[in-house]
Amino acid sequence: MFMGVDVGGTHTDAVLLDSGFKTRSTAKVPTGTDLIATLKDVVAEVTRGSDSRLVERLAVSTTLGLNSLLTGTADPVGIIVTGGPGLAPDSSMLGACGMRVLGASQDHRGERVMPWRPGEAAEAARSLAGDGAGALVCGAKFGPKNPELEGLMASEAAGAFAGPVVAASRLSGALNFPRRLAFAVLNAAVTRLYGRFLDDLDGARHELGLRAGIHVLKSDGGAMTSDEARLFPAAALAAGPAASLLGLWSLDREGKGDALMADVGGTSTDLAVLSRGKPLMAPRGLRIAGRDTLARGLLTWSVALGGDTDLVLGPGGFSPEPRRRGPALALDPEGAASGRPPTLTDALNVLGRCAVGDPEISRAAFARLGSDPEALAAEAAGAALRRLKGAADEFVEWINRQPVYTVSEFLVDWKLVPERAVLLGAPARALAPLAEKIMGMPVSAPHEASWANALGAALARPAFECELYADTALGTLSVPTLDVRRKIGRDYGLEDAKRDLLLAMGPAGETAQFTLAESFNQMGGRGRAGKVIRVRAQEPPGLMG
Repeated sequence: MFMGVDVGGTHTDAVLLDSGFKTRSTAKVPTGTDLIATLKDVVAEVTRGSDSRLVERLAVSTTLGLNSLLTGTADPVGIIVTGGPGLAPDSSMLGACGMRVLGASQDHRGERVMPWRPGEAAEAARSLAGDGAGALVCGAKFGPKNPELEGLMASEAAGAFAGPVVAASRLSGALNFPRRLAFAVLNAAVTRLYGRFLDDLDGARHELGLRAGIHVLKSDGGAMTSDEARLFPAAALAAGPAASLLGLWSLDREGKGDALMADVGGTSTDLAVLSRGKPLMAPRGLRIAGRDTLARGLLTWSVALGGDTDLVLGPGGFSPEPRRRGPALALDPEGAASGRPPTLTDALNVLGRCAVGDPEISRAAFARLGSDPEALAAEAAGAALRRLKGAADEFVEWINRQPVYTVSEFLVDWKLVPERAVLLGAPARALAPLAEKIMGMPVSAPHEASWANALGAALARPAFECELYADTALGTLSVPTLDVRRKIGRDYGLEDAKRDLLLAMGPAGETAQFTLAESFNQMGGRGRAGKVIRVRAQEPPGLMG
């Protein structure tokens, strides 16, 4: 059997699949402050009546890391960089607590320009620790072309620093230095958090008698092992929306045309699209916690609107508040007594679309606003759905200005025109009939809408990606994310690079697809001419079974 668990801000969902990937059981529990207790509760519930020893894989999707970044509870990060052509990024731009620039440097070909000074990185590490850094990032200009300098920096810094130390090029072989550093900063900030989470999850797994291996859902819809998640937790920061989109992908019966997805949670709604039956990928890397990164991910768009969104009545009608102040009043009598505005869930209660908590509390909240609670609730729900439509229109317009990729192909001469919408999340089935008129297209909510995210986590298959750089003038080849570096001859070519990258990827190379393959001539220092070759390959994200 296969188990998927999605840890959301309001609820934690679980689904158990049989050997044919058909749903065997589901469970939903409130997400408590003790996250591990929550996980134990939901796993015990979903395996009730089943032999838990038969669970082969436990895949978890969580917003734990992203929430820690957004709330400022992640580790403060210090940055150690080397110089080189161009300006070093400002540490404040990267959200870091400080930056130290070392004297060593290398040029655009990866050749050392200024020598390495032993002891300099250790001194920088101790200085950043004194400034409050709980984790460090080491980054060298053009590090992917020659990761040796970053390796020296990270090794020396780790000997003088107690927390995690991350070498930026191990996370991505792409050459955009600011984005690569930003990605590394996010990774370092949540490394200890994910380590504790995975330790606790492993303990809970043993306590419940599960023998399953643990996998963590990635932002690109793939799944990584527990060991990989400890090293590369930033790859999982946008896993929540990815889980929902994978769930929809597995449930989408039509699989043709363009469909808009809206996963309505308690605090926010995640938008995404299926084009020609496949999810779209972020074209340049995800923007996470306000920072542009090289994180590969499914293309999603978050809106500050959910079932717990307050709907405030003003002179111009109802307006959704952009923040969550608590659960629906039907679940929060104290909030209702304090005069807090009703939420979208309260509006759905009054309209008879659902029965969450005590619907009479919802009705009383709208009755305080006027003599016709039903009419006011309909107006409030309409305001929320118009906000959702506005965000969806903006999302589609933005997509149509970008180069567009699905999980397996680049779309040429293509324009997104959603023909239908699918709602997911706990309120989905209640909202769908109300949304059709406002959205201006058919709107549906599958039976599995409230636990589609857990289903997506359960079905996600591994999807590994890495890049190869080769420079025939220097006679070097490197695969930074695998820490591979070796000598090559001057006759080395593009086909050689493609072959070597697939071999370096091991079993993952058997199904990997090339997303970049280029070779161009370049005149180097000392009059040496040669070829610079870049190749990137990935396993396509997809669904087991």
